[in-house]
Amino acid sequence: MKNEHPMNPTNSESDNPPPIEEEIPGEEPTKRDFTESVEDAFKTGAEDAKKAFEKAIPKAREDIAKGVHDLAYAVSYATIFGTELLKEITPENILDGLRDGSNAGRKAAEEVVRERKENAERDKRSDEHGGDSIDDDEPVTV
Repeated sequence: MKNEHPMNPTNSESDNPPPIEEEIPGEEPTKRDFTESVEDAFKTGAEDAKKAFEKAIPKAREDIAKGVHDLAYAVSYATIFGTELLKEITPENILDGLRDGSNAGRKAAEEVVRERKENAERDKRSDEHGGDSIDDDEPVTV
């Protein structure tokens, strides 16, 4: 067994071990005794915490996975149930209005996207020509 005392930099077996300090009853513990006690307490606490953490991780993962599954189930169930129920109890004119509104919203969004792309392309061309050029296809407002 190697002598691994922190005050011994060589850590070889041929070195003499450090002297053992005997506690005398009624004598106060030394700084070294206190430091060693605190060090041992930290090591023991860290080992215990690591063991507890390693045991808790698999359980926490299971609980999170189950929670995510249950949440996804509830969202999909509520969505489909609500949609199917609305289909059955909603008058046809409301369904037509929802359908028409959806189509109009989609077309408006597509128009906004198209305009933004055109503006970006126009700005890019303007930057390439020095930034002050005016497109002949573009109306000028004064």
